[in-house]
This record gives sequence, C-alpha cells and structure tokens, in this order.
Amino acid sequence: MKKLITYHIVTLLPMMLVMQLYVFRYISFVNFLECFVIYFVVYRPIIDYRRLKSKGLVSRKEFIKSWGFVRLKYYQELMFKK
Repeated sequence: MKKLITYHIVTLLPMMLVMQLYVFRYISFVNFLECFVIYFVVYRPIIDYRRLKSKGLVSRKEFIKSWGFVRLKYYQELMFKK
C-alpha cells in the first residue's frame, strides 16, 4: 500500500458496501452492527498496522501492546502522507 489513494479505497470500500446493503434493506440492523464492529475492531486496525509497518513507524510488539491505538499517534502519516 505505497499509494495513498489505494490505502483510502481499501479502508473505506468495505464500510461503504455494508452501508449500502443496510440502506437498501438487504441486511438487518443487527447484521449492520456486527459488520460495523468487525470493521472497526478487526479490519481497520489490521490495515492501518500494515501501512504503518510498511512505512517503518511501528513494530508488531508496539502495535499489539497499545491494542492498536498507536495508530492514532500516527494519524497524519496514515491519512495524508505518501
């Protein structure tokens, strides 16, 4: 994920799809909440870790020790810098 646009597409597309499924009533509210929790607790931290690791900003031990919240420290690097 060297390109910034690729990172944003990979992180936002799954949630956009889930939201569309819910808006058009293909999934129930409970299923929407399950997908929402999985996205923010599992999927997004993994993607953010991979990007931070490829930039050399965090190690696996540091990321796990902070429960994934170290990504908030590097918010600028994740969202805006190539």
